[in-house]
Amino acid sequence: MVSGLVEVLTLLKNRADVATIVSEVGMESGLVLEILETCEALGLVRVSEGDAILTEQGVSFSRKRYSGKIRVLRDLVKNVEPFRSVIHYMASKKQPITVEQLCKDLQLCDEHPESISRAKSFLLDWLVTTGYLEYDGENGSFRLKRGVKIS
Repeated sequence: MVSGLVEVLTLLKNRADVATIVSEVGMESGLVLEILETCEALGLVRVSEGDAILTEQGVSFSRKRYSGKIRVLRDLVKNVEPFRSVIHYMASKKQPITVEQLCKDLQLCDEHPESISRAKSFLLDWLVTTGYLEYDGENGSFRLKRGVKIS
């Protein structure tokens, strides 16, 4: 969704008010604001006076192919919460961890099935996609991907 929002802003000449973005993407405003917040935390967008503006890094990101975007996101997420905490937590574990245990230990979400499902999607969408974690669907567990270096 981050990549899609950056692409929409690119099509809108790198700047648009939030209402225009909501209209263009056809999503609920709350979800668009969450995505904008993530884009801002990653340094791809800045929000000023109701306008979302691509940063220089956001413009550079928009010009990359899919694999290049994944590399950029991989570099960015390691420094942004809650990604950083999850990566460091997983690096400290020798055994695979279920999403329920991760949520409990890091207080990422409550015990409701919907919250657990959202946390699982978050891990799959961000930390598996960017190559930090591996997911074992058979056991429903995550582990740090072999070869990942944590600084």
